[in-house]
Amino acid sequence: MRFSSMLVAITLNLLSTVCQQTIGRLLPINVNRFPFSHQQTVMDDDDPQDYDPPPPPPDPALSTTDRTFFDTIGCTIYGYPSTGGVLIKEANPVDMLFLSLPRSHVSHRSLNADEEDRFCSLMKRTGATFWPSKRDRSSVQIGFREPTEEEEKVMVYGWPTDGVGVWILRFKSTEQLPKDFGRINLAINMEEKIQIMREYGATFVEDIMQVEELNMI
Repeated sequence: MRFSSMLVAITLNLLSTVCQQTIGRLLPINVNRFPFSHQQTVMDDDDPQDYDPPPPPPDPALSTTDRTFFDTIGCTIYGYPSTGGVLIKEANPVDMLFLSLPRSHVSHRSLNADEEDRFCSLMKRTGATFWPSKRDRSSVQIGFREPTEEEEKVMVYGWPTDGVGVWILRFKSTEQLPKDFGRINLAINMEEKIQIMREYGATFVEDIMQVEELNMI
């Protein structure tokens, strides 16, 4: 009987030792080995004041340096008169040639005010529209305000190669444009453009000083 009691005691003592050793191995778990714990620790240690958010993308409507802007369907030209505002023209190849602008890459405005004003004078001869700002034009495009009569007007000019006079087409708005008027944008030189203009009833003015729209701004 005494031997059986001793055997039970030894067995219980052995089991107790094994359990303690097993629990000892399981309890000391290093949680830092887990990636989520490490990331949380790093985030907790970061100082919010040391975090610099990425800069906002540039706003095209605020730019006053771009001369040409290419999108998926064409090119927009900008001119910046020294008196303020901006001239804007949706360009075709004849416009680009007339203004001596590259058609394969962007260009920028002149930093010289006199040079920029001379460019703006040429821009008016392409039928460019004057806007108080780029934002004003955007406001009209998205319907935030109505355009003025001058902003809505469409002017088309054809300049003879001999330098005498100008051919003119006037429309109160784009709604008055002939349905097939887009073919004028496919002209490859000024002579072709003038021929198409004459088919739409263009008027020839010998003294360009009599053209009110060219003397505005």
